[in-house]
Amino acid sequence: MKRFSVLFPVLGALLVLGAACSDPPAGDPGAAASLPEPVIPANPPPAPAAAAEVHLPLDPYVRPAEGHQETLGKAKAILITKCMRDKGFAYQPDDGGSTAQPSAPLPGYGLNDLKAARESGYSPPGEQGRIPTLDKLVREHGAAWVKALYGFVPPDTSGPDGCLSTAVVSAPEYDRLDRELPGRLAGQASERTRGDGRVVAATSAWSACMAESGYSYKSPAEPPKQKWPTPPSPAELATATADVTCKARTNLAGIWLAVQTGYQQTLLERNAPALKQLQDAWQAVLKNAGQIVATGG
Repeated sequence: MKRFSVLFPVLGALLVLGAACSDPPAGDPGAAASLPEPVIPANPPPAPAAAAEVHLPLDPYVRPAEGHQETLGKAKAILITKCMRDKGFAYQPDDGGSTAQPSAPLPGYGLNDLKAARESGYSPPGEQGRIPTLDKLVREHGAAWVKALYGFVPPDTSGPDGCLSTAVVSAPEYDRLDRELPGRLAGQASERTRGDGRVVAATSAWSACMAESGYSYKSPAEPPKQKWPTPPSPAELATATADVTCKARTNLAGIWLAVQTGYQQTLLERNAPALKQLQDAWQAVLKNAGQIVATGG
């Protein structure tokens, strides 16, 4: 079988308010361009090293609070297990995946933890090789099992009725609203941040710093996208270490975070009524998730 190199977590992403992910969907270019530049300190404080310590204004609307993620994950796993059983397949939530709480997504400027860079490079600590490739699941469980779970098998990359996508924890009052709004707003803020003059200047300084160490990158988005081996090679560890060191020297992460916070705050204020309505309706989703866990689906 030809190797299918894309990685897929067996449990998929947890259900979230809007489109929560490390790289939010691109916002409307017109809307992003119309945002005024936020005022930030002349010398913004350094950004936290750990992604979990980075807090942006739209976070409460984009992904569940930590206390809710476990319940949502358990409810999702129960629904997936039932869906697979209805299709004639046995499924355990830890079949190649995990019900553990996902790590916090990296901010737009990427890795900023020097210790993690030195130990794990661009891979989350302890997660190298944890998520199986889809072809590995085909070998272990068969094509029919994988198609039931994902809705497709290689070389296809999408399907309409896999249990991962159809087993959804939701509520009618939430479904009626514009659930993608928080993700779109986060995308607009991210897009505007990348083009902000202060971030552009800091990125250029970071690139010059990397060049002094022998690396040719225009932005911090480039190094993590290389096809690094597993486990991390000495070259990856050295690159990641230089990356984070240059961010500290140029305060790229601090400037980026200050600017992005400003844009998100502006968008939050402009869309406060709709976001409040979504947040209120989200309580029904959490209630349903709790009932699924309590009753076993």
